[in-house]
Amino acid sequence: MITVNRRAYLAHTTPEAIFAALSDPDGIVELLPRMQKVEMRDRDDVNCTAHLTAYMSMGGIFGTIRCEGTLTWVEPHEILFKVQSPVSLVTHWTLTAAVSGADLQASMMLDLEPMLGPLTAFVPTKQVADVLSGELHSALTTISNKMRELALRERATAA
Repeated sequence: MITVNRRAYLAHTTPEAIFAALSDPDGIVELLPRMQKVEMRDRDDVNCTAHLTAYMSMGGIFGTIRCEGTLTWVEPHEILFKVQSPVSLVTHWTLTAAVSGADLQASMMLDLEPMLGPLTAFVPTKQVADVLSGELHSALTTISNKMRELALRERATAA
């Protein structure tokens, strides 16, 4: 299992605003570089669950893979996406209010064993962790920029 954690403080925003950006299936494609398409089905707002299909570019011989998983959330503090096949992937976003902003913690846990079997032993885990870390860093930067633009628009409208 490869696990990567990243954290960011986003000034002048709220967990609610970030949650809205992260929970938009079309918007998540803009946030995660390898995500090409997301489809949400069977959304149950009472139980805070949905079925999610994500199409992710894995590169090389793997191309784009289709991942079926479950999405659960606790609004506006947590979003959890779990996939079991063809790879085991968990993406977890945790949002907390902070002084004059919000704290966003993101983690990804990837297990290539279901897809690669014994060949997993030959996977350079450090390089994969670096790629995942880069993905999370890119997502956090994009979210930060999106929240900053939203805050500027709101200030301009209020003035």
